Amino acid sequence: MYIGSVRFYKHIIYAVLIALILLAVYGLVQVGNLVVNKHQGTPEESGGFSQAVTEGQEDENKDLEPSLPDADTANEPPEKEAEAPDEKPQQHDVTVQEEEADPIEEEWVLDFVQSRIKYQSLYPELHNELPEIQEHKPKTVYLTFDDGPSERTDEVLDILKERNIKATFFIVTQNNNLDILKRIAEEGHTIGIHSHTHEYKEIYSSVEAFLDDFSTCYNKIYEAAGVRPQIFRFPGGSINAYNRGTYQEIISEMLRRGFLYYDWNISTQDTDKYANKERVLESVKAGFADQNSIIVLCHDNRNKHHTVQALSAIIDFFEEQGYTFEKLDNTVEPIVFAYPT
Repeated sequence: MYIGSVRFYKHIIYAVLIALILLAVYGLVQVGNLVVNKHQGTPEESGGFSQAVTEGQEDENKDLEPSLPDADTANEPPEKEAEAPDEKPQQHDVTVQEEEADPIEEEWVLDFVQSRIKYQSLYPELHNELPEIQEHKPKTVYLTFDDGPSERTDEVLDILKERNIKATFFIVTQNNNLDILKRIAEEGHTIGIHSHTHEYKEIYSSVEAFLDDFSTCYNKIYEAAGVRPQIFRFPGGSINAYNRGTYQEIISEMLRRGFLYYDWNISTQDTDKYANKERVLESVKAGFADQNSIIVLCHDNRNKHHTVQALSAIIDFFEEQGYTFEKLDNTVEPIVFAYPT
């Protein structure tokens, strides 16, 4: 049998001797490390990395400080220093590795910022200095007419002149005869921007597209009437089915440029295909809730005969309720649609 034999015990003795030799070698290695650390200093004993940086900074600061002579040797002539042309100045081999930025994230941020800078730098003349905005006047109605001028504009102006009322016209400049803008301005009404093309998909595709359209409309109004518009109305209102992805950014940019926009709180519903004089008046009465300030939405198109026909009755209704009529300008506190939740 192997277990219990002389050969078995001989193998045990060999194994013990090998283990003792390995332990002795390991002990010698540890002793050697202790001796080296005692002479050189471990990172923990020397303060580690942070202390190395501090010492390097102190040496650099020392080089920047003026060297003052010792009090005992101030009057002694300076000794000539030994020249050591081959000796290089000591350098601190301390490097701080900065965390590398993610190039993809950095590029995205750069593109985002540049896109904002791009449209903010467009059309620098499109800028207003906003005056102090006044609180709503009590029991005040602001009649507003979108989409003109048209064949109906003179008829609207005649009624307003007869009733001594000032109103606001939000103008579309493409394919419209702008000569009548002079009469609108001369008779004391407000001219605001509605758009140039009134093409929702194009206008609301981006902030740049909106500014392109806005600038064209602005310049055409100025050329035709000598008026620099200061207020505007979004086609379809400030929040609609076409601008849900861009309206907040457009609003922010236009307010930054000093242009106020105005929605409405009563609509004549005169764009309905069944609209007539009676329906237009009933829509106004249905939207009336004794509001302190009222902006009425009307339209100035060649087929809006019913709007013109109902206009005097609308004026009569509000006067019977004790309201007065004013025009909008950028001192009037806007009525705007609430952001959807």
